[in-house]
Amino acid sequence: MAAKDEKTMQQEAHSSEVEKEPKTAKKSANSEVDNAPDIESLTEILHGDPTEIESEEAIDSIDEWVDFLKGHKEENIKELSASLKELKKLLKGKKTEASQIVEVLAKLGEQTNAIGDEAGRGVKGPMHTLGKALITFSHKIERAAAKAEKEA
Repeated sequence: MAAKDEKTMQQEAHSSEVEKEPKTAKKSANSEVDNAPDIESLTEILHGDPTEIESEEAIDSIDEWVDFLKGHKEENIKELSASLKELKKLLKGKKTEASQIVEVLAKLGEQTNAIGDEAGRGVKGPMHTLGKALITFSHKIERAAAKAEKEA
């Protein structure tokens, strides 16, 4: 029993760290979700003002998700990870157009919704909420860019 308690405490202490070993299909969805970055806090950020989000903060979040998705064999997860890496590249770019970011965010939203469609109970809802938030956020960026262009 003491070994279990110690192991539980170690897992809690390292909850923000991502497992290095690949996930297997046999692991339950709940154990994977327990190790996932916080979907709710990301969704809250996406409901905010896009002009108030720092690129470095977004890049750190992307890195956290890419690390979490490593080792997944499913094609849709690999595509999601590739889209996240594409977004990171755009955010780091000096000549990135808002329209490029809008396009990738919308694609991420669609991919997240598709993954949510296949997800198990307890995961489906948060995935759909996140997918919708990504798409809505892409629209916010599009409107902010159009407004900035008019004012220029």
